[in-house]
Amino acid sequence: MWNSAPVIDWIAKEGRLIEDANAFLDQLMTRINAQGFHIARMRCSMEALHPQVAVWSFLWDREHGARLWEATHGIHESGSYIGSPVEDVNLHGGPVRIHLARVNPADHHPLVGELIGMGLTDYYCTRIRFSGGRWCVMTIATDQPDGFDNSEIACFEGLLDHVGGVLELHVTKRIEHSLLDTYLGERTGARVMHGHIRRGDGETIRAALWFSDVRDFTVMTETLSVEQLLDSLNVYFETVERAVRAHGGEILRFVGDAMLIVFAQENNQSAETVCENAVRAAKAALADLENVNRKRLNEGLPSLRFGVGLHYGEVVYGNVGGTHRLDFTVMGVAVNRTARLESLTKQIGTPLLMSDVLASHITEPTVCCGDFAVKGVAAPLTVHALQSALPFAKVVEGNA
Repeated sequence: MWNSAPVIDWIAKEGRLIEDANAFLDQLMTRINAQGFHIARMRCSMEALHPQVAVWSFLWDREHGARLWEATHGIHESGSYIGSPVEDVNLHGGPVRIHLARVNPADHHPLVGELIGMGLTDYYCTRIRFSGGRWCVMTIATDQPDGFDNSEIACFEGLLDHVGGVLELHVTKRIEHSLLDTYLGERTGARVMHGHIRRGDGETIRAALWFSDVRDFTVMTETLSVEQLLDSLNVYFETVERAVRAHGGEILRFVGDAMLIVFAQENNQSAETVCENAVRAAKAALADLENVNRKRLNEGLPSLRFGVGLHYGEVVYGNVGGTHRLDFTVMGVAVNRTARLESLTKQIGTPLLMSDVLASHITEPTVCCGDFAVKGVAAPLTVHALQSALPFAKVVEGNA
C-alpha cells in the first residue's frame, strides 16, 4: 500500500500556502504518484456561485497538468451529467467504483466508454466535505493493468479531508473574486480585494466617461410583463457590456435603466486611446442593438433604443457611503457633464453625443451641434456628434 503520510505533511506545511489552485493540484498529483498510487486522470468539481457558471472543475492528467474548466448553467439537465457517476454521488453520497477493464460500456453512462477509450482501467468517484454542508466531487482513474487496489483506495480516502481543507480555501477565494467582479467590476473588485475598503479611500484619475439610458423605459414598464421587462433590460445591458468590455471599459453602476461606465486612463495609456475606445464601444453597442431589434420585431416586442453621452475628464475614483454600506464609484464635475450630454441626445435627436473635450481626442470627424445650457453646469456645454450624424447636427446647429 502506498504511503500518504509524506503527502499529508506536504499539504500541511507547503501545499496550503500555494496561492494558485492549478499549481496546488499539479504538485499534489505529482507527489501522490511519486508515493506509488498511480493516478492517470483526476477531476475535482464543485458548485460555482457565478451568474454564468454553474460548476467549476479542475482537471488533471499526466500530459496536460491541471487546468480549470467551467460549465454553464443547464449542465445538470444535460446528458453529460444525468446518469453519470457524478450525479450518483451528488444524489446518494457515493462513492462509485467502476472497474473499467471488466465492464461493458453499453451498460453504463457514455463517460465510461470515453474513459475506456483513453486506456484507463479503473475509476473511482467520491466527494470531499466542505463546511456549511457543501462538498466537491473528486474522480480519479488509473491506467495500471490491475486497476486500483482496495487498500490503496482506503489510503486515498484518508487523504481527502486534508485536500478538502485547501480546496475549500481556493474555492472560497474564487467565489469572492467572482462576486466582486460581478457586482463591482473587475478593476474595482480587484481594488477592494487589495484592501481599498475604507470609506474615503480613493484617488484622482483621468478617464473617458459614458452615461446612457433606455428610451421610453416608462412606457415599457407599463406595457410589458415583468418577465418581458427584465429580459429586455438584460438584453440591453448585455449588448452594451459586450461592446464596452471589448474596448477596455468597465461598468461602474446601474441606475435603473441607466449605466455609468468608465474607460480609465491607466498603464501609460493616452487620452486619445481611452477616448477612441469609448467611441468605438458606443458605435458597436448601437450597431449590435439594431441586430437585436430585428429579432425583437419578429417576436412582437418593442425595439430597444438608448442614448449615450461621452466626456473626458478628471474624476475621483473611490469609496463613499455610510458606515456599513459603501459604493466604489467615480465622482466629480465630469460625471455630471457626461449625464447631461446623454440627456441632450433626446433633444438633438441622435443617439451618440460627446463633449468638445472628448471630440478633440479622437480622429473620427465630428461636427459641433452648438452650445447648450444644462442643469447643474454653469457654462453652456459645447456638444459634438460624429459626422455620420451630420443631418441631425446641421438642424440643431441652425437652431442653437
